[in-house]
Amino acid sequence: MSFAKYAAIVKNLRGVVLIDFEEDGAWKSLKWLISRFKYRNLGLTPSIIKRYGDKLRNYLNRNPFKELVPPTNAIQMLIEKLYEASKFPYEIVELLVFSSTYISPAMVIGSRYVEYVKRLSVDGISVCKDLDVNSWKLHMRIADYTILDFYEECINEILKIIEQGVSKQVLEHIAILRKSRIEKDKKRYWRIACSDGNPLLYYIDMIDIILRYNAYEEIVADQAAALAIVPVIIISQKIK
Repeated sequence: MSFAKYAAIVKNLRGVVLIDFEEDGAWKSLKWLISRFKYRNLGLTPSIIKRYGDKLRNYLNRNPFKELVPPTNAIQMLIEKLYEASKFPYEIVELLVFSSTYISPAMVIGSRYVEYVKRLSVDGISVCKDLDVNSWKLHMRIADYTILDFYEECINEILKIIEQGVSKQVLEHIAILRKSRIEKDKKRYWRIACSDGNPLLYYIDMIDIILRYNAYEEIVADQAAALAIVPVIIISQKIK
């Protein structure tokens, strides 16, 4: 993939979507999402296109969907490495790597993948009532700010670590610092957050992931883009 094409996609991308069309209500939720993003783009990963290409044929490479590919071989190698190390579904690992690399929130439609996302997360936002359209749009936009505002610092710190030599101790220190940043970021969702409710968003720190599964050795600079903090929006069947 050329850098120019990657840059053009990143500019207008507002999310990377994961969906299981076998789940009841998936199409309804996807169509709702499409209606919210008429003038912005959403990314679809290679594994989802491969699995559901026939169902998605009428939507591919027209608004709002864009077909995503790894911008470098190093990014694809990281996907394979994390998949082998974690044993999580390939499409989950791919989603997180692409979301970080393309600097866009992950969007998980339905419930099939929620437990996997929860297990990988370091924090989250819950809500105690269903959101109306305006609330969804607002908090999707806030999630976009979340990944954008975290991104530069995340990439700079991992590049510095790679330059100086990757070690578990240094990565653990960075993971602690990132948790502190996440705690501050959660305040953005004050309008809807409650302590005991349904999940709206999870924070996944890609540094935490490579630490958990001992996948940090031989990390290279071309993989740094995939090692940011990823907000994962959970789009339930109870959308209005």
